[in-house]
Amino acid sequence: MLYIHQIVNGIWMMDQAYAMNYLPAVTSFMKGENHLLQTSREDEIRHDKHTGVCFLSLDRKLHPVSDYGGWSSPEQAPVNSIAVIEITGAITKYDQYCGPAGMATKSNLLERCYANDKIEGICLKIDSGGGQGMAMRLLAETISKRNKGVVAFVDDMACSAAYGISAACDKIVANSNMANIGSIGTYCTILDFTAQLKMQGIDLIEVYATDSKDKNNIFREALKGNKEPLQAYVDTFNETFLQHIESSRSDLLKSDRKVWGTGKEFFGDKALEIGLIDAIDSFSNILYHFS
Repeated sequence: MLYIHQIVNGIWMMDQAYAMNYLPAVTSFMKGENHLLQTSREDEIRHDKHTGVCFLSLDRKLHPVSDYGGWSSPEQAPVNSIAVIEITGAITKYDQYCGPAGMATKSNLLERCYANDKIEGICLKIDSGGGQGMAMRLLAETISKRNKGVVAFVDDMACSAAYGISAACDKIVANSNMANIGSIGTYCTILDFTAQLKMQGIDLIEVYATDSKDKNNIFREALKGNKEPLQAYVDTFNETFLQHIESSRSDLLKSDRKVWGTGKEFFGDKALEIGLIDAIDSFSNILYHFS
């Protein structure tokens, strides 16, 4: 699950409605009621099996592999195949307990696909409302090192960080006119535990080194009511995000950031119109989108 410091003050590129679905688990976790997030050895084994890939063969079509039945590794790909890597749920840098693999694991899978000459291309099958900005950056950088075609297939949703990953690919195909695309923006969450600690009879005393006057300053100022330093911090991340979209799809965008870079979400047909995606098609036709 999400690490506590990332929840409290992380930079998020995530659709808010999507993030709200995690509130019950996060609230329970923050209160110490972490039963929702506990994992058993059986869960870990099942999770390990879920971090693999399945394959589409150019001459033999679909090679189905069940989610928990022991997924094929990149090294087991048949000749002339398209590797399919799923990216679902909240995007995090590291693996989530009882949840999806993190982008560090996905990056490793991509690199292993690059190294296998039997794999002709890679499809990232994406259904996510976004997540951590640094997780997006990690996978986007790995995609940029590709030595074969990488196509993003939007299986209903590619918002915020999930769209940032999609934008790094050679092509973006959405599954329907009703697919949710965009939400290109950034925000940060901080929590003030002062009142809660006082209710528990705890006085939190922080002592900083004399020369550490700027340490945690943007967060300390925000807790005092001055959000300007934190605003500048978030704006810096967001500008990098917008530049990533512009550079990744420089010849494909049909509108500027004033249209798509405000955090707005678009349906598939509108996303196609403004150049956020390249096609609307079914997954059964994904092979036709590899040159």
